[in-house]
Amino acid sequence: MFLKNISKFISNYRYEQATVESITTVKAAFLDFFGVTYRGANEEASNIAFNTVEEIFSGNINLNLKASVIGRNLKTDILSAGFLNGVSAHVLELDDGHRGAQIHLGSVIFPTALAIAESNDLSGREFLEGVIVGYEVGILLGKIVNPMHRNKGFHTTGTIGAFVAGAVASKLLKLDDNQILNALGLCGTQAAGLLESDHGGSMGKSLHVGKAVYNGILSAVLARNGFTGTGTILEGNEGFLKTMVCDDYSAEEFSFEQRIKDVGKVRVRDIYFKKYPFCRHIHSSIDTALKLKASIGDEYDHIENIAVKTYSVAAEHDNFNPKNVEELRQSLPYAVAISLVVGEVTVDDIHQLIEYGLLDNYSTVDKVNSIKNLVNRMIILSDEQLNLLYPEKRPSNVIIKLDKEFRNGVFQNITLLPKGDFENPYQLSELIDKFKSNNPLYDVRNLTVIDSLEEYSMKYVVEKLNG
Repeated sequence: MFLKNISKFISNYRYEQATVESITTVKAAFLDFFGVTYRGANEEASNIAFNTVEEIFSGNINLNLKASVIGRNLKTDILSAGFLNGVSAHVLELDDGHRGAQIHLGSVIFPTALAIAESNDLSGREFLEGVIVGYEVGILLGKIVNPMHRNKGFHTTGTIGAFVAGAVASKLLKLDDNQILNALGLCGTQAAGLLESDHGGSMGKSLHVGKAVYNGILSAVLARNGFTGTGTILEGNEGFLKTMVCDDYSAEEFSFEQRIKDVGKVRVRDIYFKKYPFCRHIHSSIDTALKLKASIGDEYDHIENIAVKTYSVAAEHDNFNPKNVEELRQSLPYAVAISLVVGEVTVDDIHQLIEYGLLDNYSTVDKVNSIKNLVNRMIILSDEQLNLLYPEKRPSNVIIKLDKEFRNGVFQNITLLPKGDFENPYQLSELIDKFKSNNPLYDVRNLTVIDSLEEYSMKYVVEKLNG
């Protein structure tokens, strides 16, 4: 059984096995996660989730204090804390991910690890063990099932995310091999998340993350108490692979023997960090638009037409009429137009543009109307040559035609990999700038505790980060 080997890896993994590069990367990811989640806690979806949990618990959310809800200055049970922090971590579309695995990892891993590590007063070293195990398992499983799983309409962060949360929780709860196998089996039968929630412009996409965390923690605790799950949930005749990845799946096709050799060898460094509050598939187009803006400046009203050529998955994000902020974050046309008019956008910029009428039929603000005019002059094309480069690359070629009054020329540029991927990385200083931009009132001196995470208990770390 494939998951049996994964279970052994989870139980046997030790902090001492981690490379300096992996430790450095996950610390940067933790910093990024905390900043995104701290800000995301103020979003509408996060507020609704918080109020719903409070309603279910009849206002007694502070009973049996165990784990912190980031950005709320309170504690609750580990299931609720993990769920709420998972929603907040993903709601802004600014959380880290992995290109090949096609999954957001930090937004699942850190809420799970924090809830258990804080409530059980674990050390920073134990916390990092759980986090690295989560990245390893998530990247490995995500690469096994994709792109087929995603192409069938499943949101990998919700589905494989359940396994990831279960792996992290199992490690930090110190389950044995058999208990971990049961936990992963329970995770697999709860794995859920449909991309229609994403493209339909709903809050369901962030729900996937919260539920993955919740299901992973629940599965691990159930398994610890003797609740059983099937070890063949992945490759069985009616398991995950056959029902949710490939109807005519065969073990040979997925090369399990070779995959097992990769367990523990995943390069955590390969995760990406996001700068813009839009779907990752749109980021190459944003980067290309920003390059062109450097040449065109504020003369965007002289743009006659725009063609965006990109790979098919990105081209599918062709919503020319977003009706809410969730749809806006998935709209390639609006992301490109906003970048050409405003430049690099922040969460605050997005909220301000919406306040000025970006999603309405009418606005009196010139910049908003310029954005809408550019959207109306844009076409999105799936390019076969660029499609061949995906998923190893995420290319986008933007072509702009200017009118006769301004140069009467054609400007174009291409981006193969967006900013934030390993091959085109962010520096730590840039991640801190991102943190400051999203949380201008937060005292960033508190973040220094992450540098020496191994030296502290996680109760102290969370207390320090919460100020």
